[in-house]
Amino acid sequence: METDGLGARAVSGIESLRNNKLSLIRLGWNSTFISGTVSIYHGNGRRRVARGEQEGCSMMRLRRQRGCFAFLLVQVLCPAALGNDCTGGEEVGRARTHILNDVRWEHGVKTSHCIEDFATVEAHCGGVPVYAFGYTYVYGVSPDFLPGLVWQRGAQGGAKIVPKKSWEIKGNLLGSTPAREPRTLRNDDQPLLCVHLLDGDSETCWCSRGQIEADVEPVWIRIDLPVEAEIRAVRLVPSKKGMRGYAPVPWESMEGVLPVGHALPRKLRVQVSCDAHRWETVYQNEDIAPDPAMSPLDLRFEPRRAKQIWIVGEMFPEVLSFGHCFSIAGVEVLSSAGVNLALHSRGAGVTVSSTHLGYGMDRFTQDMLWPIQYDLGFQWTRVGYDMSALQWAYVEREKGVLAVDPRTDAAITEAVEHGIEVVLVLDKGNWLHAPVPRRIERNRDLVETYFNSPPWPDPDAHPAYFDAWLNYVRYMVRHFKDRVRYFEIWNEWNVPVAPENEEDHRKHYTRLATPTARVIREEYPDARVVMGSTSGLDIDLIEEWARDLKGLVDVIGFHPYYHVDPDTIREYPQRITSLKERLAELGFQGELMATEWSWFAPYPAAARDPHRFTELQKAKIAARFAAVNVALGIPCFWNETFQTQMTSRDVSLLRNTFSADPISPTQPQPIYYVLRTLSTALEDVRPANVDVRITPSHPDLEWYAFECGSGDLLVALWLAGEAVDDASREQVIDLCVPAARYAAVDAIDTLNGTRHKLRADPDSKVVPAIHVRDWPLIIEFHL
Repeated sequence: METDGLGARAVSGIESLRNNKLSLIRLGWNSTFISGTVSIYHGNGRRRVARGEQEGCSMMRLRRQRGCFAFLLVQVLCPAALGNDCTGGEEVGRARTHILNDVRWEHGVKTSHCIEDFATVEAHCGGVPVYAFGYTYVYGVSPDFLPGLVWQRGAQGGAKIVPKKSWEIKGNLLGSTPAREPRTLRNDDQPLLCVHLLDGDSETCWCSRGQIEADVEPVWIRIDLPVEAEIRAVRLVPSKKGMRGYAPVPWESMEGVLPVGHALPRKLRVQVSCDAHRWETVYQNEDIAPDPAMSPLDLRFEPRRAKQIWIVGEMFPEVLSFGHCFSIAGVEVLSSAGVNLALHSRGAGVTVSSTHLGYGMDRFTQDMLWPIQYDLGFQWTRVGYDMSALQWAYVEREKGVLAVDPRTDAAITEAVEHGIEVVLVLDKGNWLHAPVPRRIERNRDLVETYFNSPPWPDPDAHPAYFDAWLNYVRYMVRHFKDRVRYFEIWNEWNVPVAPENEEDHRKHYTRLATPTARVIREEYPDARVVMGSTSGLDIDLIEEWARDLKGLVDVIGFHPYYHVDPDTIREYPQRITSLKERLAELGFQGELMATEWSWFAPYPAAARDPHRFTELQKAKIAARFAAVNVALGIPCFWNETFQTQMTSRDVSLLRNTFSADPISPTQPQPIYYVLRTLSTALEDVRPANVDVRITPSHPDLEWYAFECGSGDLLVALWLAGEAVDDASREQVIDLCVPAARYAAVDAIDTLNGTRHKLRADPDSKVVPAIHVRDWPLIIEFHL
């Protein structure tokens, strides 16, 4: 057996770990290039992998294997990297060429997928496994949210549907925007960590996780000294200038909203201890009035000995768009001599109840929860938009050096190899190339790229800036065209701007999109170019842009609804028909995509929201809207699969509960299970134009028919309009589909995830006495 260079390290010990389930892609290791070659062996197959003679970091993209790949990666790549920063370090930024060696075994290795590659079984409930995606626990089938329902008069009982995973599904139109993507530590910008409380720097900040209201839960800071000392005061140090980011979310008022570093609680107490068991309250204030000048706040008490200091706050102001937070620059623990003991340099340590990790969250949560889209059975994912590691500002963090984060790169490969179609958004500007350049400091600046204010790349106003944008576009298409077909040009360009700039802003988009689309097509002639999704279903704006971009785009994206009254979505099919007619007049025959939509069910409810929905109502409304999009032939993307930091805007399939540090765990809402059931129930279907007769009629009854690839016919029915928190909205109907040919009829309860056998009269084609409620019931006519 020949080996050279690092190959010798790979061979030793492979057999002992052949059954290791760790994934090469999931580990996301980096390596520094070395000269020479490596021969890799697997059975009788061998592939020689060339190594470039250059500096930089990269990672091998491999098919996900359940054999010895993880051991191979650790043995080959990590030892090579250890001598030159095995985390990638600055090498990622300095890479002149990003090379990915796509390794395939010559004789092939069977790729098998299973959910246990991503989640562990940590419990069983009723004989069904409970899977742990990190600290998120997902039941293997749909729970009984409303048990014991009768779906046909005289018939009871049903069987649980075992949901399929993404790689098991032939195809469907359901997807999501997973909340950004896994990434390496170099792209995990976290300027608000509690480490800043003890760094002695008054311009770095900590911020707690946002709360929906001021008094949802206490927030605390605990300081541990290395040795007991006599102390006489605790000093809270606000930031003088505060971190403001770019701008608030346009629809949120700034009145009374504070920057990061300026947010003190109204109620505060300080407790001290020498053993972390018996605590003494040494300071308490029920009505703190912060100094407008943001001077340090001294909390004085009689001197006493202490090793642990516990600062507990309640009643918090709003901070930017985060929610209600506790946010300061530092904490000082003053000895009797006036010396600050709360410093890393003095051996002190700090723990907090929670941290605001940004809407892009943290790399650990991303890594844990990215795979839940596979459990959901989704076939579509949309990546690259706000705060994504795929945005220009992250891909080009050093001017002139473009490199996709290797962990993000591997996650895209993993998604594709697990059956998911990727839509990649090319998005936002880059401060390095802006007309007034500035370099972001990852520990001192908020990197919330959704708030990336103008100027945006404009070929008329800033040609050099625009050339740099096109260079980014060219790089991204070239890099991903082996895995990604859909490239979207920007996200939500039509966010509000000053009224005097509105007209030029509309035209600015087509100035940007026209040359961008041409570059995409030059690099990848078969690409599907997506016109940047609009915030809302703005038909007039879509028509205007489609006219200007005629012949350049293949797909129209839009974000139709966020948290609207369920009666509003009843007009959606007609609005889509109108949009198609207007686009057809322009000669557009491409695809439509509902690339973001969402309803919220936060607890407590956000005061700003005019509609208050429970978790069950959210699930019912979302299930209807997803089914409508499938019936219209439109891929639809729930926004977002998971989101642990946007607590007031409950844009998640997971439930945000009490805050925690360093990671706030989040658990499935009913909507998670309902959309998972729909992914399986609406597999491989297309709209069917058949005669469906329902008696008696009902003004709220909606239905859509589908044909399966197998030839089976499906009819989805529900009561539109109001969604209730129980099963009280009900209509009993007889269903007749004269053209249906069937040997058996079933009903799928999409809320509880059950399948029920129905009686039917094959002569009259009537399925009698069906109970229709305010969530989709899918009737299956089996050949």
